[in-house]
Amino acid sequence: MSFPIYHLETKAERCRVRVRLNDVPVVELTAEGEQPEWFAPPINLYLVAGANRLDVEVSPLPRDDGSPGDLRGVELKGAVRVYGKGDAVAPGEGPVVVKIEVMRELARRMEAAGERGEELAIPQAFRFMFDAAGPDFTAELTAGEPLPGEEALRDYAIRLRDLARAGDVEGLMAEMEPKVQAYAAAYDDDAGAIRASLRGVLQAEYAPRGFVTDFEREDVELAPCAGGRLCELRRPGGEPLLQTPPDADESTMQIPIVVGSRGGALRVVR
Repeated sequence: MSFPIYHLETKAERCRVRVRLNDVPVVELTAEGEQPEWFAPPINLYLVAGANRLDVEVSPLPRDDGSPGDLRGVELKGAVRVYGKGDAVAPGEGPVVVKIEVMRELARRMEAAGERGEELAIPQAFRFMFDAAGPDFTAELTAGEPLPGEEALRDYAIRLRDLARAGDVEGLMAEMEPKVQAYAAAYDDDAGAIRASLRGVLQAEYAPRGFVTDFEREDVELAPCAGGRLCELRRPGGEPLLQTPPDADESTMQIPIVVGSRGGALRVVR
């Protein structure tokens, strides 16, 4: 096999699913319609050498009155699959590294709770372990520099907001250089090509539309991950820190911002 690309395949019905890989969020999926929702993002950016920890949380859709839904209507299955670089990714295809098998265990838990006359907690959590070969971000995810305090994280969020407000593409690019390097290592790509692509998207698509910047320092939401070594910076309501205003079709473009310490300074790393 050529350079390995790992994908997290998730197929869900009538539920909400949150998945963390090595304590970093990788999937948040809500399946509300009549058809199953299928999602299979690449996950090389969050792998470590040796054992990788996959935590899956499943919640039923709430009822119309807002009360918790019924876990008996949930359907969820999936797998971590590995492909060679350039291989086509399709539902249910590709070598399986680990299956995400929750339905049998969920049924067992519901039966046991019923016998005790109890209700299961929501969400229900499941853990899976798997080994991966190839990209290794152990140094960042399990042994990286600790983050500074909350005040420094908020200050950095406002620095990024001000760069976005000014349309300073080169300033944003400088802050995102660790992200560029991480993508190059994760997917065996050329950092120069990734950098040029990111700059082109920011210049041609984001800067002309502008960014949503009507938030202040105290509005920034902090979502630590990777054992406190990384942190996602969000706008109020959990929205990505960098986002364009809605266009005529009410669509937006978004850039989630995950930061870490690099050489004693905060930078965008994912």
